[in-house]
Amino acid sequence: DVDIYIEDTAEGYRKIFKELLNKALGTKFKIEQVFPLGNREQVIEECRKNQESTGRKKVFIVDGDFHILNDTLEPALNGLYVLPRYCVENYLFCENAICQTADEEECEMELEQIKDKIDFNSWLTENESLLLDLFIVYAICFKHIPQEQTVGYKVSKLCNSNSGIVNPDKVKARRDELTQKLITFFGEERLNTEIEIIKERIKEKDKKLLRFVSGKDYLLPLLITRLQSFLRFPSNSIAVRLRLAKKANADELTEIENYIYE
Repeated sequence: DVDIYIEDTAEGYRKIFKELLNKALGTKFKIEQVFPLGNREQVIEECRKNQESTGRKKVFIVDGDFHILNDTLEPALNGLYVLPRYCVENYLFCENAICQTADEEECEMELEQIKDKIDFNSWLTENESLLLDLFIVYAICFKHIPQEQTVGYKVSKLCNSNSGIVNPDKVKARRDELTQKLITFFGEERLNTEIEIIKERIKEKDKKLLRFVSGKDYLLPLLITRLQSFLRFPSNSIAVRLRLAKKANADELTEIENYIYE
């Protein structure tokens, strides 16, 4: 049995984690309890208090957030696992899971037609460079001028259609607005240096959009808008996320096994 400690206290997240982690670890471990604690600092503090053996296997999980772009060093604590993606929702973007969930809502269209309509890989490609560049600037703002709004800026403001693809001009305007504030804060040369450091750090990573852009605040709203453009699909609810979690591939999370301790 393994006890899991997470940030998210909102309804449904305990079950989402259990679904994903039982798939990732289920052949070796049973996920017994998931304890939502509230935020990153609370999870880390609980981990710090549990460094002595208690006889129960456990692991403490925090979101990657902007920390994985900024390469923020975490405390060296036994059992502390930082998701290598922005948040747990970033693990829900499995093409088969999305198409099957959409198929459950559609009475006429066949699964292959739904898959063609979603055109998942094109959706990823068309959003990736625009949103990745924006999130690099968001990460630098988070580090230096945290009072500036980042993911709280609704992604719907960056769209002008129901395609689920952001508008280049609107993204550029948003990025330019924050870039200017960063230049005012510490100058253009420093900004360009920090941008290049992040780009160099992540250049070999795959699935960049699904790693570094918020699944909860940006990618899910975009995807659901795309689905709703051609079929009756429910809103961006916790129930939809749980249904995706039940179907999504969780293989990447098997590395959590290396962080479990007792």
